[in-house]
Amino acid sequence: MTKRPEMPQYTIASCFSTYLLPHILFVDDLAERQKVAMICCLAWNIGVFHDPQEREQHIEMVWQTTEADNPGVTPPAGMEEGFKDDLRYLVAQKRDLFPRILTGITKADLTRGKNNDILKMVTTGGGRDDIPLVTHPDAQGLPLLMDVLKGIQRDTATQVGQMEQLSQISGGLDDIMRTKMERAYSVQRASLLGYQRILRRWRDIQPGLSVKRIIDYWLEVLEEIERNTKGILVLLTQDAA
Repeated sequence: MTKRPEMPQYTIASCFSTYLLPHILFVDDLAERQKVAMICCLAWNIGVFHDPQEREQHIEMVWQTTEADNPGVTPPAGMEEGFKDDLRYLVAQKRDLFPRILTGITKADLTRGKNNDILKMVTTGGGRDDIPLVTHPDAQGLPLLMDVLKGIQRDTATQVGQMEQLSQISGGLDDIMRTKMERAYSVQRASLLGYQRILRRWRDIQPGLSVKRIIDYWLEVLEEIERNTKGILVLLTQDAA
């Protein structure tokens, strides 16, 4: 008999923090990280809307608000389209990673804690969370990250087989478990983007070719995990249909 997977609980804040983190990794200036957090919050909220035209209207409203906040300042040529394209990219990424989450973010403030940034969040449902974020991971943590990725690689590959078996069983997954799994693997996909950003940064600063080759291997592992993660999400969607 196929054992049902056990899934951790992920809040909206957990989902948003994994969506945000890759965009603030290794950004030295706190004010710049705070600005990115604000823009990601706007993109998340715009991404909640299903209608593309409505999303585009909100993007236009954000730009107009930005202009209104800087009266008498003529933006440089190309700045408007560049800003809108960046926002469109972030909106599309939210919809790709978390297509079924329709809860907006009321507040997403980034502050500096003792050792890490702290993401202080409030969602439209009234949930409040403080989430620590490591924005400058040290390359000495590579062995630990390798162990983490090895576990994710193994568990995700195993889960693909289990999901294929469960999809053949009537009632193999109830709606609650399916929702938990979908959110967990959506968070995993978003986390992979952060791991990729970290490994590429560490690769760039490594003088030794042997270490670079090791990092290249784990970047390939990330691609494998991504394929399997997307495969699980496809099976979950098909099972729900």
